[in-house]
Amino acid sequence: MKLLSFACFLLIGIHSIVAAQRNQYIRVKAGENLTNSVAFNERYQYPVFTQGKLVYAPNKSSSARFNYNLFLGEMHFISPTGDTLALQNDPTVQLVVIGPDSFYYEYPKSYWQLVSTYGSARLLIKRTMVLIDREKEGGYKQSTGASAIRTTTTYSGTNGSIARLEAHSDMLFSQKAEFKLRDGNGKFHPANQSGFLNLFAKNKQVVKQYLKENSINFNQETDLKNSLAFCATLP
Repeated sequence: MKLLSFACFLLIGIHSIVAAQRNQYIRVKAGENLTNSVAFNERYQYPVFTQGKLVYAPNKSSSARFNYNLFLGEMHFISPTGDTLALQNDPTVQLVVIGPDSFYYEYPKSYWQLVSTYGSARLLIKRTMVLIDREKEGGYKQSTGASAIRTTTTYSGTNGSIARLEAHSDMLFSQKAEFKLRDGNGKFHPANQSGFLNLFAKNKQVVKQYLKENSINFNQETDLKNSLAFCATLP
């Protein structure tokens, strides 16, 4: 009985690992339409367009159903006529709320989701699908990242165009997470030592020593959370 239980546990573990590996990368075949070849829940952060609110200066808002496009890093919404459109790059936009989640807008084109708050400091994350390899005629050509989508496709955006990949290229995408900090005045700071020292300038030396002693990895969410939690306790 114990042997059977262990075997079931092992099979479940193997299935979970395989599933994780399968979802780690997304391949788009040459010439395929991105919208048709990639599942909706892999193109967007949420499984459906969800009721939300757009907040723009000065303290004005409007409601719609929103979703975040991981491939383009764009905030999309459903128009009153049922069309899928992208929010324009407008400096008056402050925030997009989707269900329980908040996305702070950094002009001209970045949406940063709120992870957690520490006093007046906020930890933000931006998720995008990055083009990591382009397979062409038996070889691999390296790409710079998500921006390459714009140069190789005309994916649906503010102009309503349709995505089509190069005729002889397969594309391999992987999800990338970036972090940023935001202060109480709405200013964005990089999630690195410089950003921490600017955000907590009053205790610069103490913060600098903490970051050094704890060998903080600024690409790790847990390290960033622990560092912000410590900084929030400083007088």
